[in-house]
Amino acid sequence: MIGIDPHTGFEINDSRLLQRRFERVLTTQVTSRIKRRGFGNRAIERLGKNQSPDEALIIQNLSFEAVALEINGLTEFDATSCVVTSQTNGFLVTMSGSWKGEPLKLIAEI
Repeated sequence: MIGIDPHTGFEINDSRLLQRRFERVLTTQVTSRIKRRGFGNRAIERLGKNQSPDEALIIQNLSFEAVALEINGLTEFDATSCVVTSQTNGFLVTMSGSWKGEPLKLIAEI
């Protein structure tokens, strides 16, 4: 896989590209893309709620769901655990798993 980093404009590949895809999926609201209405994460709709351990658990489950959906293009990543922690402006999602047989940790702020 080869792509362009949206922040720097430089070419990226492999695990760095997967990290950028992960960030894009988790920070995109479902139905916001015109020709790919199923792309994104349903957890974005819950960001206006009060932060609590219950809400973090819901965000965790919806993030697992987003990674598992085929339309999001992250099915190569085999997620094994997810930790969601609250921050001043939203949540920090840390997902661990394996990709191409190697352990990998993906992090995104939503």
